[in-house]
Amino acid sequence: MMSRAFSANAVDPAGLTAAHFARLRDLVESQCGLFFGESRQTSLQASVEVRMQQLGLDDAGAYYQRLRGKSADDEFRKLIHLVTITETCFLRDPAQFRLLRQHLLPSVMADRERDGTRAVRIWSAGCSSGEEPYSIAMTLRDMGLQLTHPHWTFDVLGTDLNTERLDAARRGEYGARAVRNLEETWLRRFFETSGDRFRLKDDIKRSVRFREGNLTSDRSTGALPAGADIIVCKNVAIYFRAEATRRLVERLYDALNDGGYLVLGHSESLWQMESGFTLVEHDGVFCYRKQEKTKTPPSGPAPAFAEQPTGRYERCLDAFRKGAWDQAETEVRELIRSSRTFVPGYLLLGGLYAQRGRYAEAREQAERVLGLNDMDARAYLLLGMIDARAGRSAEAVVSLRRALYLDDALALAYFWLGTLYRDRGDVDRACGEHLELVRRHEQHTLDFTEEFESDLTPAQIVHACLQTVRRLRERP
Repeated sequence: MMSRAFSANAVDPAGLTAAHFARLRDLVESQCGLFFGESRQTSLQASVEVRMQQLGLDDAGAYYQRLRGKSADDEFRKLIHLVTITETCFLRDPAQFRLLRQHLLPSVMADRERDGTRAVRIWSAGCSSGEEPYSIAMTLRDMGLQLTHPHWTFDVLGTDLNTERLDAARRGEYGARAVRNLEETWLRRFFETSGDRFRLKDDIKRSVRFREGNLTSDRSTGALPAGADIIVCKNVAIYFRAEATRRLVERLYDALNDGGYLVLGHSESLWQMESGFTLVEHDGVFCYRKQEKTKTPPSGPAPAFAEQPTGRYERCLDAFRKGAWDQAETEVRELIRSSRTFVPGYLLLGGLYAQRGRYAEAREQAERVLGLNDMDARAYLLLGMIDARAGRSAEAVVSLRRALYLDDALALAYFWLGTLYRDRGDVDRACGEHLELVRRHEQHTLDFTEEFESDLTPAQIVHACLQTVRRLRERP
C-alpha cells in the first residue's frame, strides 16, 4: 500500500487527516513511549492504515477510540508490531563484536573474578527477532568460555516490545539474508540447514532467554532486567523524543553493574547528556562505561561556566576571524582567567594556537576541555586538526572519527577526514567524506565551528569539497 506524509489539511484514502494522525501519534507516545516525528511519519501512517483495513474500519476517529478502550492492549500490540518491524542480521556490526570479544568481556570477567561473582550477564535491549543476542551467544561459544571457565555463568537475555518478533526469535529459524555475514564454519557449527532456511541448533537456542520488555514503560510487561554487565541497545532511541531518551538512558544506567558497558548504534551517542557514563574507545570502536553517580551535590557557588560571558567571547571571536591573533589571544586568555570553566574560551584559544603552529599549546587547551567534559566533540575535533596539521595522520583520523561519533554535525570533521584520505590516496573515502559535508550543508544540518578556521568561510569549505571531489573523479 502506498503511503505518504500529510500536508496540513490532506486526507488520505483511509480518511486520516493531519489532526487524526496527530491524535493517534500522541496516544501511541503516551502509551508506549514511541514518538513518530516527520522523518518517521509515513511508517506510523501506513501501519494505522493496515490495521484499519484489517478491522474493516473507515473512520479514523473510531480507530482512535478503539485504542483508548478498555481492551486496547491487544490492539496496541498489533499496531506496534507493524511499526517496529526492522531488518537485522547476525554479526551486523563486526567491529562491535570484536570490541565485545577483545575488550568488554575480558574487562568484565576481570571485575567479576575480583568480586567473586563469576557470572557475566549480557542484555540485548530491543533484540527484534534474535539475531543480536544469538550472535553474542555464538561469540561466547566461539571463545570457548564455557570450556575454559566451567564454573562461570554466562547469561544472555533479549527483550523487545514486539512479541511477534520475540516468537520468531524463540523459533530460531532464519533466511539466507539474515546469515549473510556468517562464515561457512559458523553456519555448519551453529545451524541446521534445509534449503534456503537456517535453523539454530538447540544448544545455542537454550543459551539465550527472551522476554517482552518496554524500555520506557513497564506497562503489562514487568520490571526490566537489573544487574547487567553489558547492555547492547542499538537503534532504539530513534523512536523516542529527547526527554524519553534521557529516561531510557537513566534506566539503562540503573540496570548496569558499576563499571558495566553500554553499546549503542553507530549513529547514536550520549553527546550533551548528563548520563553518568564515560566514553570508551578500543581500536577505533566506541562504547560507554558506567561510573558511580555523585551521591551528594557539590556545595558552594555555581561554576563560572553558568555565567556564559558571551559578549566578551564574541569580541575575542571577532578578532580571531579578522586575523588579529595577538589581540584575540590576549583577550581570550583574560576571559579564561575570569571564567575558568568557560569551555568555548579554551576551544577558541586552542584553535588560535593550532592556526599559528603552536601545536603543543593547542593540545593543552583541548585536553583542558576534556578534563571538564570527556565527551566534548569539539575538543576531539580540535585534537584531530592539530594532529592533521602536525602530520600525524593516523592519530588525526581517530580523533576526528570520535568527534563525529559524539556529534555528527561537525562540518570540519568531515572536511579534515576527506583531506586526510585524499592525501593517503584513498579516493573513495575522500569523496565520501566531502560529499557527506555537502549533502548535510544542503540539509542545513551542519555546525561549521568556524572559530577553528579563520581563513575559510562555510561557503569556501563547501566549494573546496566539491572541487576536490571533481578533481579526484577526473583522475584516470
